[in-house]
Amino acid sequence: MERLYQPDFSSIFGARYANAFIYGQIDSLIWPIFSDVGRSDALKNLLDLKSKDGHHYFYHRQISLEDEKVELISSDITYGLVQAMNLQRSYGITNEDVISVVKKEPNLFKAILSFDLSNDVISEIKTIENQIPVVGVVIYPSFIKLEINNPNNQKLNALISYCKEKDYFVKIDIGNMNFQENHPEYTTYDKIKSFLSNNSDNIRIILSGLDFSGDFMLYYQLLKLYNSLWIEIEPRCFGGMTPTGCFNQIFSLKGFIQNAWHRITIGSATPTLEIAQMKRGFLEATEVLNFSQKNILRTWAFRNVNRLNLTNFKSEIDPNLFKPIKEINQINRVENNNELIIEYKLKLRSYAITQLLFLTDIIKEIFKRSLEENSDLKSGELFIRSYHTTTSLIINEHEYGNYLDLHYMFAEISSRDSAPFLHTVRALENRADFNHFDHELASTYGSRQLTLPIVDGRLEIGGRENFYILVTFGPRTFNLYIKIKLTK
Repeated sequence: MERLYQPDFSSIFGARYANAFIYGQIDSLIWPIFSDVGRSDALKNLLDLKSKDGHHYFYHRQISLEDEKVELISSDITYGLVQAMNLQRSYGITNEDVISVVKKEPNLFKAILSFDLSNDVISEIKTIENQIPVVGVVIYPSFIKLEINNPNNQKLNALISYCKEKDYFVKIDIGNMNFQENHPEYTTYDKIKSFLSNNSDNIRIILSGLDFSGDFMLYYQLLKLYNSLWIEIEPRCFGGMTPTGCFNQIFSLKGFIQNAWHRITIGSATPTLEIAQMKRGFLEATEVLNFSQKNILRTWAFRNVNRLNLTNFKSEIDPNLFKPIKEINQINRVENNNELIIEYKLKLRSYAITQLLFLTDIIKEIFKRSLEENSDLKSGELFIRSYHTTTSLIINEHEYGNYLDLHYMFAEISSRDSAPFLHTVRALENRADFNHFDHELASTYGSRQLTLPIVDGRLEIGGRENFYILVTFGPRTFNLYIKIKLTK
């Protein structure tokens, strides 16, 4: 359902991400542990680790690579990120373990590499890049005693610089794993905050391994301070809860959805848990949310990772199909001794049932084009008109949260049942007509036409004013008329 009411995300994330649904959903954490794939000695040692009472430290289901493929496809997951775990010990998950899995299914899996920073990291990454797609790097400071804020750590500095160059994310694991010799003083809140302060402009950073019953609540606050910080939700977050219970708790945090819907990733930690259980818990938890929160999370939560690496995550559908502009045609030009009038006809496209399309850039481009061709004329007016009875021109602030609130408010109204109204079923054109609320929206909000003054070569508009067109009863193509009158 959320696909039918998606907004124009290009005005938030850029043109490439206008339509979220051309991108696949992603499982952001998969361990390369499958019964039919060879294992390094370090991985064998990891799986053999047992506590004094005989329980394995690293629980894993016995599944094959084909089993995993079925689980991902059945859960509507397009990609899985296969992650290494370099703990500078005799046990762990090597990059070779990751390579072995990704090579077998290169269209399904991508790699998150791991290094202890004791060797020449960059040359190793370059060697691996020639074999498999790499999207990020993960470090485990509390296990390898890595001082992440040491300015003299040349290997770490080089790694961060290389990740910036290659558009890789850096995942920092907080260390909530049941292994001996864990040193949490290396991943304290203050150390992570300092690291973010020094690197937030350089790379995108994901915090992983948070426990909701403990440090999740603490580290989550950093999302409000650093726009480059993301948080991974995976089984270590549960703290004894079900996936549904964990998601319910996370989404009930005041301000979490508003601050973090676009900066969370979700991983199954397969073969620890099935991605199907993560997806099920997520869907059950979002079902009870309000219309906007439910839609925005279901749209992006499993797709956010697509925005972390522009090179390796490609759209599944041609993004040009969803461009809002189809045609801009100058249809008339009239000039006399007093004024110059230039008229345009725009053909635009919506791609949702109800959509609030961002017009500001389109209007400014047409205005700029007209003035450049007539640079001596600096005063007049710009007139915009929509032809359709289920569209409306809206002026409001383009703060992305405000924009989304408006969009989803309109979408929720248009989704109401029109059955009790007279404008239903029978129409003069001998077709079913049942969109009472689309007409009500167009009559209640905004206007069918706008006039904007042109003063001293610029549009006389408020600093926070932006322009939209509310388009209902879509997806559809529709027309706008723009007339620019310049006074001599």
